[in-house]
Amino acid sequence: MKKARVSPQFLPVFCRELHQLVRAGIPIREGLGMLREDETDQSQRVWLDALYKDMEEGMPLSDALRQTEAFPSYMTDMVSMAEETGRLEDVLLSLSRHYDRQLRMSADIRGAIMVPMTLLVVMVAVVILLITQVLPVFDRVFAQLGVRMGGVATGMMNAGTVLARAGTGIGAAVVIIAVIGVVIAAVPSLREKFAGWFNRSFGGRGVLGQIAVARFASAMAMAVNSGLTMDDSVALAGKLCGGAKEIDEKTTKCKKDIESGGSAADALASSGLFAGRDCRLLKLAEQTGSLPDTLEDLAVRQEEAGLRRLDQMVGAIEPAIVVITSALAGVILVSVMLPLMSLLSTIG
Repeated sequence: MKKARVSPQFLPVFCRELHQLVRAGIPIREGLGMLREDETDQSQRVWLDALYKDMEEGMPLSDALRQTEAFPSYMTDMVSMAEETGRLEDVLLSLSRHYDRQLRMSADIRGAIMVPMTLLVVMVAVVILLITQVLPVFDRVFAQLGVRMGGVATGMMNAGTVLARAGTGIGAAVVIIAVIGVVIAAVPSLREKFAGWFNRSFGGRGVLGQIAVARFASAMAMAVNSGLTMDDSVALAGKLCGGAKEIDEKTTKCKKDIESGGSAADALASSGLFAGRDCRLLKLAEQTGSLPDTLEDLAVRQEEAGLRRLDQMVGAIEPAIVVITSALAGVILVSVMLPLMSLLSTIG
């Protein structure tokens, strides 16, 4: 039976703990025994127990990690490669930094998306309340006084009437969509399928594509630093950031170019993953032997550029939502106030 996945929040912590064990010369099996004794979270204790048991039986760390089915394949592949090359300490430190960066990026993306979405829901609710509840009250009062509201307000009120009549159907649709969303979020297999579909459809474009390239560069730097050949590094990095059609095509082309005897920098440049200035930097780095460090720098810059672009998009969306909603509310207010002012002037 497949065990629960390790939470993304715990991955960088666990990699750092393993790195400290290796650095201190403590056998990993003994270190895992200490970690599981101190662990109070039962969900984390389950796979720690499984890891400890497998390593007690003489299984290598990478095989034990893979056996739990709780860790990302990228992590298990990197640990397996590190055991073969004798660079486990360096790889564990790199994995810790890698997952730390991914965690911060995911939090930034969620925060950037949730703010405008929440604002949009609030603003739409305010407009719906105005056209379905407030305008009909004014319309009845004005009708008793022999005054009509403006055409714009009347049109909005009629739209609100239609919306109110269809409220049951709309509410049912919203509830169904919400239930489907909750089910997808709660069931890991459905969540993975939805994430895979979303990544295939949108993961290679715009900001998401830029972030995927940043992940590719970071994984490439880690793999090359760990002693992997360039074609194996591209394959491993492509597995991490792949899924989107556009990204998969570019990483596949890069791997084929390297396998056919081309230089790594030329293959990365011709794949279309990086911009022209970055391609020139990669070629210079290959000549000077600093390709892994350059790839790491490119990953950081790509991440920062992607997050800045996301912030700019959010910065443009939020004012647009406020302006549109305020304009609608202003039109409604003017359409109500003008007949009222006309009535008051007549009475006066």
